[in-house]
Amino acid sequence: MSEVSNWRKLSRVDVSHGVEVKHGGLSYLSWSVAWASLMDEFPKATYEWLEPINLADGTVMVRCTVTVDDLTHEMQLPVLDHRNKPLSSPNSFDYNSAQMRCLVKCIAMHGIGISLYLGNMKTVVGESGYEKAQALIDAGDAVAFHQFINSLSEADQIELFNNAPPGKKTAYKDAHRAMLKQAEQFFTEVKTAIEEAIASEDSMLLAETVNELTTYERQALWARLDATQQSEMKRIKA
Repeated sequence: MSEVSNWRKLSRVDVSHGVEVKHGGLSYLSWSVAWASLMDEFPKATYEWLEPINLADGTVMVRCTVTVDDLTHEMQLPVLDHRNKPLSSPNSFDYNSAQMRCLVKCIAMHGIGISLYLGNMKTVVGESGYEKAQALIDAGDAVAFHQFINSLSEADQIELFNNAPPGKKTAYKDAHRAMLKQAEQFFTEVKTAIEEAIASEDSMLLAETVNELTTYERQALWARLDATQQSEMKRIKA
Protein backbone atom coordinates (compact mmCIF):
# COMPACT_ATOMS: atom_id res chain seq x y z
CA MET A 1 0.00 0.00 0.00
CA SER A 2 1.30 3.48 -0.86
CA GLU A 3 2.19 6.08 1.75
CA VAL A 4 -0.76 8.18 0.54
CA SER A 5 -3.15 5.25 0.96
CA ASN A 6 -1.75 4.50 4.44
CA TRP A 7 -2.39 8.09 5.50
CA ARG A 8 -5.90 8.07 4.11
CA LYS A 9 -6.67 4.79 5.85
CA LEU A 10 -5.27 5.76 9.24
CA SER A 11 -6.63 9.31 9.30
CA ARG A 12 -10.14 7.86 9.02
CA VAL A 13 -9.85 5.53 12.01
CA ASP A 14 -12.38 6.54 14.66
CA VAL A 15 -10.60 6.98 18.00
CA SER A 16 -13.19 9.26 19.60
CA HIS A 17 -13.82 6.64 22.31
CA GLY A 18 -10.24 7.12 23.49
CA VAL A 19 -10.35 10.89 23.94
CA GLU A 20 -10.00 12.04 27.55
CA VAL A 21 -10.53 15.54 28.90
CA LYS A 22 -7.94 16.63 31.45
CA HIS A 23 -7.49 19.68 33.67
CA GLY A 24 -8.32 22.95 31.94
CA GLY A 25 -10.56 21.29 29.39
CA LEU A 26 -7.66 20.00 27.30
CA SER A 27 -8.36 16.85 25.32
CA TYR A 28 -5.94 13.96 24.97
CA LEU A 29 -6.06 10.70 23.09
CA SER A 30 -5.23 7.70 25.26
CA TRP A 31 -1.89 6.20 24.22
CA SER A 32 -3.33 2.69 24.56
CA VAL A 33 -6.19 3.46 22.16
CA ALA A 34 -3.83 5.16 19.69
CA TRP A 35 -1.39 2.25 19.71
CA ALA A 36 -4.11 -0.44 19.62
CA SER A 37 -5.74 1.33 16.67
CA LEU A 38 -2.42 1.40 14.83
CA MET A 39 -1.78 -2.28 15.60
CA ASP A 40 -5.22 -3.19 14.24
CA GLU A 41 -4.20 -1.79 10.87
CA PHE A 42 -0.42 -2.32 10.85
CA PRO A 43 0.65 -4.97 13.41
CA LYS A 44 4.29 -4.69 12.30
CA ALA A 45 4.52 -0.97 13.07
CA THR A 46 7.26 -0.05 15.56
CA TYR A 47 8.26 2.85 17.79
CA GLU A 48 11.56 3.95 19.32
CA TRP A 49 12.46 6.41 22.08
CA LEU A 50 15.23 8.81 21.09
CA GLU A 51 17.69 10.51 23.42
CA PRO A 52 15.88 13.32 25.28
CA ILE A 53 17.04 16.91 24.96
CA ASN A 54 18.00 18.55 28.28
CA LEU A 55 17.71 22.33 28.02
CA ALA A 56 19.63 24.95 29.97
CA ASP A 57 16.59 26.02 32.02
CA GLY A 58 16.14 22.50 33.40
CA THR A 59 13.26 21.54 31.14
CA VAL A 60 13.36 18.39 29.05
CA MET A 61 12.22 17.55 25.52
CA VAL A 62 11.32 13.89 24.92
CA ARG A 63 11.53 12.41 21.43
CA CYS A 64 10.34 9.30 19.64
CA THR A 65 9.82 7.81 16.19
CA VAL A 66 7.04 5.63 14.79
CA THR A 67 7.57 3.53 11.68
CA VAL A 68 4.74 2.23 9.48
CA ASP A 69 5.53 0.38 6.25
CA ASP A 70 9.12 1.75 6.12
CA LEU A 71 7.89 5.32 6.62
CA THR A 72 9.28 6.86 9.81
CA HIS A 73 8.04 10.02 11.48
CA GLU A 74 9.76 11.73 14.40
CA MET A 75 8.06 13.85 17.06
CA GLN A 76 9.21 15.74 20.14
CA LEU A 77 7.35 17.10 23.14
CA PRO A 78 8.38 19.06 26.26
CA VAL A 79 7.70 17.48 29.64
CA LEU A 80 4.66 19.42 30.88
CA ASP A 81 2.78 19.92 34.13
CA HIS A 82 -1.01 19.69 34.57
CA ARG A 83 -1.35 23.24 33.25
CA ASN A 84 0.50 22.31 30.06
CA LYS A 85 3.55 24.35 31.10
CA PRO A 86 7.14 23.03 30.70
CA LEU A 87 8.47 21.50 33.92
CA SER A 88 11.88 22.28 35.33
CA SER A 89 13.63 19.15 36.69
CA PRO A 90 10.75 16.73 35.95
CA ASN A 91 10.47 13.48 37.90
CA SER A 92 10.14 9.98 36.45
CA PHE A 93 6.33 10.12 36.40
CA ASP A 94 6.35 13.45 34.50
CA TYR A 95 8.91 12.07 32.09
CA ASN A 96 6.91 8.88 31.45
CA SER A 97 3.68 10.84 30.87
CA ALA A 98 5.42 13.07 28.35
CA GLN A 99 6.83 10.06 26.51
CA MET A 100 3.40 8.53 26.06
CA ARG A 101 1.92 11.83 24.88
CA CYS A 102 4.80 12.15 22.46
CA LEU A 103 4.09 8.65 21.17
CA VAL A 104 0.45 9.61 20.53
CA LYS A 105 1.53 12.71 18.59
CA CYS A 106 3.97 10.67 16.54
CA ILE A 107 1.25 8.12 15.73
CA ALA A 108 -0.92 11.07 14.65
CA MET A 109 1.76 12.00 12.11
CA HIS A 110 0.76 8.77 10.33
CA GLY A 111 -2.93 9.71 10.52
CA ILE A 112 -4.49 8.16 13.62
CA GLY A 113 -5.96 10.86 15.85
CA ILE A 114 -4.82 13.73 13.63
CA SER A 115 -8.33 15.21 13.78
CA LEU A 116 -7.83 15.87 17.50
CA TYR A 117 -4.98 18.25 16.67
CA LEU A 118 -6.68 19.74 13.62
CA GLY A 119 -10.08 20.16 15.20
CA ASN A 120 -13.21 19.44 13.20
CA MET A 121 -12.59 21.30 9.94
CA LYS A 122 -16.34 21.48 9.27
CA THR A 123 -16.89 23.67 12.32
CA VAL A 124 -14.03 26.06 11.73
CA VAL A 125 -15.59 29.22 10.37
CA GLY A 126 -13.25 31.91 11.64
CA GLU A 127 -10.20 30.84 9.67
CA SER A 128 -9.12 32.48 6.46
CA GLY A 129 -8.95 30.45 3.27
CA TYR A 130 -5.18 30.37 3.57
CA GLU A 131 -5.34 29.07 7.16
CA LYS A 132 -7.76 26.30 6.18
CA ALA A 133 -5.61 25.34 3.20
CA GLN A 134 -2.45 25.35 5.30
CA ALA A 135 -4.10 23.16 7.97
CA LEU A 136 -4.93 20.57 5.30
CA ILE A 137 -1.38 20.78 3.95
CA ASP A 138 0.04 20.27 7.44
CA ALA A 139 -2.26 17.28 7.90
CA GLY A 140 -1.11 15.81 4.59
CA ASP A 141 -4.70 15.23 3.43
CA ALA A 142 -4.28 15.76 -0.30
CA VAL A 143 -7.80 14.74 -1.32
CA ALA A 144 -9.43 16.99 1.30
CA PHE A 145 -7.18 19.79 0.04
CA HIS A 146 -8.25 19.01 -3.54
CA GLN A 147 -11.89 19.18 -2.46
CA PHE A 148 -11.37 22.47 -0.63
CA ILE A 149 -9.58 24.11 -3.56
CA ASN A 150 -12.21 22.94 -6.04
CA SER A 151 -14.95 24.40 -3.86
CA LEU A 152 -13.45 27.86 -4.45
CA SER A 153 -14.05 30.15 -7.40
CA GLU A 154 -11.11 31.05 -9.62
CA ALA A 155 -10.98 34.49 -8.00
CA ASP A 156 -10.92 32.94 -4.51
CA GLN A 157 -8.10 30.60 -5.53
CA ILE A 158 -6.04 33.55 -6.72
CA GLU A 159 -6.79 35.36 -3.45
CA LEU A 160 -5.66 32.26 -1.58
CA PHE A 161 -2.20 32.58 -3.10
CA ASN A 162 -2.09 36.30 -2.36
CA ASN A 163 -3.11 35.83 1.30
CA ALA A 164 -0.08 33.71 2.16
CA PRO A 165 2.06 35.59 4.73
CA PRO A 166 5.13 37.46 3.47
CA GLY A 167 8.05 35.10 3.22
CA LYS A 168 5.79 32.06 2.91
CA LYS A 169 4.20 32.65 -0.49
CA THR A 170 6.70 30.53 -2.43
CA ALA A 171 6.58 27.68 0.08
CA TYR A 172 2.79 27.74 0.08
CA LYS A 173 2.57 27.74 -3.72
CA ASP A 174 4.96 24.77 -3.90
CA ALA A 175 2.98 22.87 -1.25
CA HIS A 176 -0.30 23.81 -2.97
CA ARG A 177 0.84 22.34 -6.27
CA ALA A 178 2.35 19.27 -4.59
CA MET A 179 -0.89 18.49 -2.75
CA LEU A 180 -2.98 18.77 -5.91
CA LYS A 181 -0.50 16.57 -7.76
CA GLN A 182 -0.68 14.00 -4.97
CA ALA A 183 -4.46 13.99 -5.11
CA GLU A 184 -4.41 13.57 -8.89
CA GLN A 185 -2.02 10.62 -8.51
CA PHE A 186 -4.51 9.02 -6.14
CA PHE A 187 -7.37 9.55 -8.58
CA THR A 188 -5.25 8.09 -11.38
CA GLU A 189 -4.47 4.99 -9.30
CA VAL A 190 -8.13 4.43 -8.46
CA LYS A 191 -9.22 5.09 -12.05
CA THR A 192 -6.74 2.45 -13.21
CA ALA A 193 -8.17 -0.04 -10.70
CA ILE A 194 -11.69 0.71 -11.92
CA GLU A 195 -10.63 0.28 -15.56
CA GLU A 196 -9.05 -3.07 -14.71
CA ALA A 197 -12.23 -4.18 -12.94
CA ILE A 198 -14.31 -3.13 -15.94
CA ALA A 199 -11.99 -4.88 -18.40
CA SER A 200 -12.13 -8.14 -16.43
CA GLU A 201 -15.81 -7.66 -15.54
CA ASP A 202 -14.83 -8.22 -11.92
CA SER A 203 -17.84 -6.94 -9.96
CA MET A 204 -16.22 -7.78 -6.61
CA LEU A 205 -13.08 -5.76 -7.34
CA LEU A 206 -15.20 -2.91 -8.64
CA ALA A 207 -17.34 -2.90 -5.50
CA GLU A 208 -14.32 -3.05 -3.19
CA THR A 209 -12.68 -0.16 -5.01
CA VAL A 210 -15.73 2.08 -5.05
CA ASN A 211 -16.91 1.30 -1.52
CA GLU A 212 -13.67 2.62 -0.04
CA LEU A 213 -14.24 6.04 -1.60
CA THR A 214 -15.88 9.08 -0.04
CA THR A 215 -18.75 10.82 -1.81
CA TYR A 216 -16.40 13.49 -3.14
CA GLU A 217 -13.90 10.90 -4.38
CA ARG A 218 -16.66 8.99 -6.18
CA GLN A 219 -17.84 12.16 -7.87
CA ALA A 220 -14.29 13.09 -8.89
CA LEU A 221 -13.63 9.60 -10.28
CA TRP A 222 -16.95 9.47 -12.13
CA ALA A 223 -16.08 12.72 -13.91
CA ARG A 224 -12.79 11.15 -15.05
CA LEU A 225 -14.48 8.17 -16.72
CA ASP A 226 -15.72 8.43 -20.28
CA ALA A 227 -19.32 7.62 -21.25
CA THR A 228 -18.49 4.03 -22.24
CA GLN A 229 -16.68 3.34 -18.97
CA GLN A 230 -19.55 4.85 -16.99
CA SER A 231 -22.04 2.66 -18.86
CA GLU A 232 -19.92 -0.48 -18.34
CA MET A 233 -19.47 0.34 -14.68
CA LYS A 234 -23.24 0.58 -14.19
CA ARG A 235 -23.76 -2.70 -16.06
CA ILE A 236 -21.18 -4.64 -14.03
CA LYS A 237 -22.44 -3.25 -10.72
CA ALA A 238 -25.98 -4.26 -11.67
